[in-house]
Amino acid sequence: MQRQINEFIEMSKRTMESFLSKERKNIVVVAYYPTYRKHYGELLVRLKEKYNVIIVVERVLGDAFESSGHHNLYFPWRVMEDGQTYYLNMDVDGIDLILTADEVGYEDGRIDRTFLSTKAKRVYFPHSLIEQTGASDVVDYILVPSKIAMESFKNALKNSRVKLLESGYPKLDAAINSYAYQDSNTITYAPSLRYFSGDNASLNLFSGFENAMVESLLELTDYKISYRAHPMNFQNHHTFYNLIKARWQNESRVSFDEQLGNAFCNFSDFLVTDFSTTAFTYSFTTLRPSLFFTPLKLESHLAKYISSGGGAKFVAKRIIKRSIEVLDFNRDYSRIKKFRDENVYNIGASVNVIMEQIDAILKESL
Repeated sequence: MQRQINEFIEMSKRTMESFLSKERKNIVVVAYYPTYRKHYGELLVRLKEKYNVIIVVERVLGDAFESSGHHNLYFPWRVMEDGQTYYLNMDVDGIDLILTADEVGYEDGRIDRTFLSTKAKRVYFPHSLIEQTGASDVVDYILVPSKIAMESFKNALKNSRVKLLESGYPKLDAAINSYAYQDSNTITYAPSLRYFSGDNASLNLFSGFENAMVESLLELTDYKISYRAHPMNFQNHHTFYNLIKARWQNESRVSFDEQLGNAFCNFSDFLVTDFSTTAFTYSFTTLRPSLFFTPLKLESHLAKYISSGGGAKFVAKRIIKRSIEVLDFNRDYSRIKKFRDENVYNIGASVNVIMEQIDAILKESL
């Protein structure tokens, strides 16, 4: 098995070297989780006009994201066979810059400063608008989307040489540009990541909570319920998620949204979640409210923002019906917009700003 992997690595290295340009700077985009492909917005299309863009994936989907670069390379970061994990890597001369929106330290940093290149500069796109994700010394720059996230990154990276740049959030800009609300009398219920790891007893408790939430929303409102799980749940066919689907398969008012992207913004009157930060992306896109109903105490700096911004409120089950009834969409519109505009960097212009930042990085002037 190791011999076959070594042969694959050598073949992949030759392919990558054949993709490199001698006339343009070479930018490699590492994209291992499909759910994070949308985080670049229109950036890669713009980069393609100026630089040679190579996209590295571990699954080929034939989507618009893959066509946004000049070349695509299938190169998984690991292979699991017969209970053993084999980690892949290669060092390719000529790569100038590596971009990723995935976490940057898989398996204690096996994807680190040596992955694909020992010389290239590395840029990380956080996959949350407001949370500090992937803070690690394995990158040189982090493109921070908001003041709230900047606060967390500064705390996490004290005494680090990583440069934090006020950049913005291309995913949000793309969502705003494509937003076209259509009234469908639908609530989107979007819980945070579930059933990915942990003991079955804990996962069973969570699945019980999920079913209870759907049941309550059906009982207390006349809305249709669109259940939007984290993409890792439905892409990996997790058992507990499939059990929830089976529980509601015959309920006409319940549907399961397994589409990547932001189409759910267009048909959702509002969003209900436990503590998923997709609520902020939704509310900042639509300027419509999100309701937080969490089974756990939220011990996070985000709690102070949930009560005052993003259109979000904590609710207890006994008052969920009332909380929905008193929603004031006109008032929430103004409140959410003010909160968004005060906190998110470069709304509507993030791609332009990031292009300038990448230009400066490649010129070694940033």
